[in-house]
Amino acid sequence: MNEKLTKYLDGVFSPYEDLKAVKELKEELHTDLHEKLKDLKAQGYDDEAAYRMTVSSLGDISEIIESITSKTRELQQMVGMDFSKTNLQNSDFKGVKVHDGKFNYSALKGSDFSGADLTNSSFKCSDLTKVTFDGADLTKAKITKSSLKEATFNNCAFNHTDFNSSDLSGVCFDNQTFIGTIFDYSGLKGTSFKNAVFRNVSFKTMVKKANFDGATMDKLTYAVLKGNKANLTNVTVI
Repeated sequence: MNEKLTKYLDGVFSPYEDLKAVKELKEELHTDLHEKLKDLKAQGYDDEAAYRMTVSSLGDISEIIESITSKTRELQQMVGMDFSKTNLQNSDFKGVKVHDGKFNYSALKGSDFSGADLTNSSFKCSDLTKVTFDGADLTKAKITKSSLKEATFNNCAFNHTDFNSSDLSGVCFDNQTFIGTIFDYSGLKGTSFKNAVFRNVSFKTMVKKANFDGATMDKLTYAVLKGNKANLTNVTVI
């Protein structure tokens, strides 16, 4: 009967599984309803009666789900929005489209920008610690003078992204492709660029403690890194 209840919830929430807020609601209800089912059975109700009463207690949750999805759809249409000087810690921006957005001087620690389109958006002097950018389009984004420790950047687009003067210590950029990206004056202690591809990338900063093992780069980028004493023992120049 527990499995039947789980399948019921899966069916109700299946159209919205890509939304973090809806997932969290489902998880809460899953726990609460299974507890209710257990209590009803302990009271002497048979499996079918307990199941029917548990499902009935759920009521119509379509309005709640619709409210959540409506807010998400609104977020997905944001262009040029200004979130500067705002406390947005642990916010869900997953999949949103924010062209020319402003997140300057904002607290964004732990927020999720997975799959977001942040083209030409600005993150100046912001706390981006532990922020998730996996799958995000960061084309021409300006992520400057910001803290990015423990942030993740798997499968991002870094076309002309500007990280000027940001702290990227310990961040993993393995297997990424960088085109016209700017790392000038950034903190790169322990930053990993294993097997990354670089084309016309600027590194006017200390790079001795960054890892470029297996990277592929054009001659200009190679010359800049070599001049800054990077370890380029196992790189390929194209």
